[in-house]
Amino acid sequence: MPKKYRLSRADWLRLPRPARRVHGSYFSISVVPFPPLGGPRVALVVPKKIARRAVDRNRIERRCREALRPLIKNIQKPVAFIFHAKREAQEASYAEVALDVGKLLRSLDAQDTPR
Repeated sequence: MPKKYRLSRADWLRLPRPARRVHGSYFSISVVPFPPLGGPRVALVVPKKIARRAVDRNRIERRCREALRPLIKNIQKPVAFIFHAKREAQEASYAEVALDVGKLLRSLDAQDTPR
């Protein structure tokens, strides 16, 4: 993930707390509008409770990052996306993770469009 799309620790601490949350099969995503960022930013959270070994946590993060890479370029709004992994993400293949991430982002986009 290019550096311009990463959410830094300092930005994480400045985020307003009530965030909208959307749940998928392998990830829950918290979305916080935050204009000082200037564009979309992403953070991934995979706690030890979900995957005990660092190797497994890193694998989940890598798969999610790769699924996000082509999609994040299309988002123009200044928002912070915080992906929280679920236990099921440990056994999921890249294709399943990519489908879930795409579905989550599409559902957010559908919720934002006025009817």
